[in-house]
Amino acid sequence: MRVLVIGLDGGTFDIIKPLTASGKLPTIGKLMRNGVYADLISTIPPVTSPAWPSFMTGKNPGKHGIFDFVGKGRGYSKVIKNAKDIRAKTLWRLLSDTGKTCIVVNVPVTYPPERIRGCVVSGMLTPPGACYAYPLDIYEELKKMGYSPHREGVKKCSSPEKLLNYLVKTASKQSEAVLYLMDKFNNCDFCMTVFRETDIIQHTFWRNKVVIFELYQKIDKFIHDLIEMAGKETNVILMSDHGFGPVSKFFHVNYFLYKLGLLEFTENSSSSGDYLIIKDYRKRKTAFWKALLKIGITKERVYRFANKANLIPILQQVSRKISIGLPKTKRVIDWKRTKAFFSSSVGPSAAIEINLQGREPEGIVKKEEYDEIRELILQELLRVKDPENGRNIVQDAFRREDIYHGPYISEAPDIIFLTNNLEYGATDRIYGNHLVSEPVRKGRGSHRMNGIFIAHGPDIKNAGDYLGRSRIIDLAPTILHMFNLEIPEDMDGKVLINIFKPGSPIAKRPIKYRKITEEEKIKEKIREIRIKLNRRFSS
Repeated sequence: MRVLVIGLDGGTFDIIKPLTASGKLPTIGKLMRNGVYADLISTIPPVTSPAWPSFMTGKNPGKHGIFDFVGKGRGYSKVIKNAKDIRAKTLWRLLSDTGKTCIVVNVPVTYPPERIRGCVVSGMLTPPGACYAYPLDIYEELKKMGYSPHREGVKKCSSPEKLLNYLVKTASKQSEAVLYLMDKFNNCDFCMTVFRETDIIQHTFWRNKVVIFELYQKIDKFIHDLIEMAGKETNVILMSDHGFGPVSKFFHVNYFLYKLGLLEFTENSSSSGDYLIIKDYRKRKTAFWKALLKIGITKERVYRFANKANLIPILQQVSRKISIGLPKTKRVIDWKRTKAFFSSSVGPSAAIEINLQGREPEGIVKKEEYDEIRELILQELLRVKDPENGRNIVQDAFRREDIYHGPYISEAPDIIFLTNNLEYGATDRIYGNHLVSEPVRKGRGSHRMNGIFIAHGPDIKNAGDYLGRSRIIDLAPTILHMFNLEIPEDMDGKVLINIFKPGSPIAKRPIKYRKITEEEKIKEKIREIRIKLNRRFSS
């Protein structure tokens, strides 16, 4: 094997470095001491769905078309993005087209699995019950082994220890599956797998470093097994799509827009104000849920009462043990009086859309007003303060054209912003007149911009050098160069030539670029038309 890539979803040096210093991650520690490492800068936003496609294509989201977990659906609802929505060739497609055999296992946003030379076993966002592998015989074999890309047991784990035990089992089963495939395709050129377990446990129990440390130690052993199976001639890359850190508060974006006079509410006894409905991921509303909404028992009202009575700590304790799916609020957005709204998945980075005439179903903002309203929101985002401590809530705010470029930029949100140190989770929820609120579930974590990059192998420098900062989009062109293949000229990433041993064939040979042919451009336009038609019929 030439290259083995192992992903730790949400992997962070904030966890890895203390553990390697104390000798508790022997495999990762060896890779760092005898290789090179760097902080790996994610996409904006630093979210799984745009980050992994940016890795696998070497392009910014404006060129591959994935900006979040979700995209526009019917009305103001959303649809989950998947591999069909990635409008650029993946690394394994480029390798496969040149005769290279690839194994790809559990990489997010790879469903439906791509038909390549080798196999693809799809990862996060694979629909329940779907065929998750190509070719079909691989699906049947892995199913018999008890392998699944789903982590449905997470919700049943009521304690850190139970979650740890469950995630160790799923990571072990994934490692077993990859080892089986490496043996089956014993002459494969490229192998990649991503462990999601690190992301899951850090989201759920960021403050519980005991279980996080133990999970990293278990995965360190699985990494050792994969490297051993790959062989000494293999160059190894260990990476993550983003980093991790604590969530301190929530920033209620729609209330912020309401205070600016850009969003209006109305009450509705049959709707919970949840306009961000995701097609095919809807939970059925039970009679109990409907009854709660009718009498006004909502998350908004419970939080307001608990806050007024100084009972937030008790609410936080109860929420750890009991999970009740309450309606969010009785207040719904009055679209005919709303000029801007929150439009992304919840997290420390988020998006705002302008309710533009001709684009949105009930748009009221005229094209000549667009720039003025967008500039107002950008200015006010950078000014808004946490009323409890006086800190700025937002660290950076961008127009979409500030951070993306490419043919699909028009599909990006109008405004993208990052919260202060990414410690505030931006949300669409309304909690009374609160601009910010305490997390009901304490101790959770969320994403940071800096992921990890570690490289080790026969062609990699072995001095343990820290190389500063690299970008997630740099890895695809670097891997193509390792295979002595041409790099498509429209890739945004650059070859990380400084990771290679001076004088080695990889370091010495020129970097080759390839022009995009007219035939490829026509095929891409045809593919784009198919995607638009599929989207129209599916919504």
